[in-house]
Amino acid sequence: MKNRVAFIALVLTVLLSNLSFAYGDAEQLQMDPLMINKKTIKESSNVKTNIIQLQPIQPRGLGPNDQPLKLEVESKIMFDVQEEAKLKKDGMNGLIPVQVSLDFDIEDAEAKFEKEIDATFGDLLEFERVGYRTYNAWVTREQLDDLESISTIKFIFRQPEKEDEMYISQLPQFRDVTPSMNAASEMLGIKKARNDFQVSGDLDGRETNFTKNDVVIAVVDTGIDASHVDLDGGKVIGWFDAINGKTSPYDDEGHGTHVASIAAGTGEGDPGVQTGVSPGAALVGVKVLNQDGEGTANQIYLGLDWIYTHLDTYKINVVNISIGTQASYSSISNIVNMINKIKNAGVPVFVAAGNEGDGYYNGQFLGRYYDTLSTFAKYTSTSVGSIKDPYEGGWGLSEFSSRGTGSQGPYIVTAGEDIRAAKANSTREYETLSGTSMASPMAAGIYSLMYDAAYSRGVSSSINFSAFDMGMDGYDKIYGNGSLLAYESIKNAAQGSGSFDNYRTYIRVPDGRVQKDYIDIYEIYQSSTTADLNVTLLIIDENMENLDLVIWEPGADPYQGDPSTYYINKNKGLPQENINIKSPKQGVYYIGVYGIDHGARYTLEITGHQIRPN
Repeated sequence: MKNRVAFIALVLTVLLSNLSFAYGDAEQLQMDPLMINKKTIKESSNVKTNIIQLQPIQPRGLGPNDQPLKLEVESKIMFDVQEEAKLKKDGMNGLIPVQVSLDFDIEDAEAKFEKEIDATFGDLLEFERVGYRTYNAWVTREQLDDLESISTIKFIFRQPEKEDEMYISQLPQFRDVTPSMNAASEMLGIKKARNDFQVSGDLDGRETNFTKNDVVIAVVDTGIDASHVDLDGGKVIGWFDAINGKTSPYDDEGHGTHVASIAAGTGEGDPGVQTGVSPGAALVGVKVLNQDGEGTANQIYLGLDWIYTHLDTYKINVVNISIGTQASYSSISNIVNMINKIKNAGVPVFVAAGNEGDGYYNGQFLGRYYDTLSTFAKYTSTSVGSIKDPYEGGWGLSEFSSRGTGSQGPYIVTAGEDIRAAKANSTREYETLSGTSMASPMAAGIYSLMYDAAYSRGVSSSINFSAFDMGMDGYDKIYGNGSLLAYESIKNAAQGSGSFDNYRTYIRVPDGRVQKDYIDIYEIYQSSTTADLNVTLLIIDENMENLDLVIWEPGADPYQGDPSTYYINKNKGLPQENINIKSPKQGVYYIGVYGIDHGARYTLEITGHQIRPN
């Protein structure tokens, strides 16, 4: 489990870095005009343009040849255990540490298992109960075959290592500043798309009656509190509990409830304000993390296996996993294989990209800021990173959002910062959380609306996301394919017509490079004071170079040696800086990228209302 004190310190740092500095409140910079490079901005575009179409997805239920899954009987012994058994057979001595999971469908499975163990091995096998229907055992190569023959055993895994823990991919709650889900829904075009294309995730025409005949979203997490007014009324149509084996939905941590309500909450607790992305969709809850938000790879595998075997039972259309880990690939390869198995059946699985964008994991610095994607995100094809919506300082990348390396990045990014959604065990209250955990169900909910739009056409179809290119040109290690455009994606799935304008302009410098001790300056003309001016600097090189972001507001002139009005000088090496200016002045802003300690490549992104290159 992440060190919560360290995380709170991280959140404080992130939040303080986004404060709007008044003149004189921040460190001032006065540059020698000879060290200034005046730059021209090549690109200025509204977020509704420069659209990329991602590879199509062939959804289960919309294809021409959808057939019921043929579930094959597979070995109980996981592949990694089989491999170690082969080594033992080839001459290595010692016991194999295994963890057995009992069949959840067998009544009194634990008592029956212990009788079978005693009858089969007597005192020759060492074992201990470590959880609900879960035992650790230490077996020889020869005993492994006998263990597999025990009827109550569902799977035989490797025993999990402490460093391979799984955890909720979310930052702790710190502030409650977002007015509602409307902020993200409005800026992404979700709200308008629901109205324009008459989609909500409800497929059978009964908006408040939830069944497998609606779009069904499976949430793999800490559970779902089905008594919250946004999630009650039979919205949770299926349930599996790998932790405690309870038969009714619950959430003793709260994370899964928040995630589920982002994807599909009705907003009944705050009508018209807290509506989730796909309020007409049904939910399947799969609890694989405990009350502390912790779990093992084996428990997650059990949950995903249950989903796979119940794809047809509940007609599951999309899966969300807001769970993170920095465990080795070998520790989670079984999960990756199961995710791919579900995906290949026509059900996409969205996973959180991770919250190690600052380079820290469990309070320990990883020695880098890039290559911090969650292991799930690295080895699956639909991971989701987090950006700020314009109300939170965006569209720039959230500082916490994990980054790729080289040519590897997340699949896509969407809003995940300061998202207000259902609070578990409160009946009708809400809380604000940040993390790629919040971005991932946003994507799953948008996919649900796309499915609804395609389904409404009454023909077999493939559907695909539309994205807006951010950061470097094309697919990159920070934004992946770019920012998910909800309205365009849903419109394409509906093959409809319409337009969406969020009244924000996005200006991008995708390929800047500044020398040490020099400053690149870009001029922006700001003609409106009604919306924030947001600037994001991303350092592209991966050697922990330090650049700084500098802004002169209207009235100052850097070419005459005037000091800057806004100057971030954190000197902590994070390859990202943001400045958010509330109620900006009208006139020319000078935005500078300063090579304070190094020369480096960078991208610069500016979001605002009625802004243009000067």
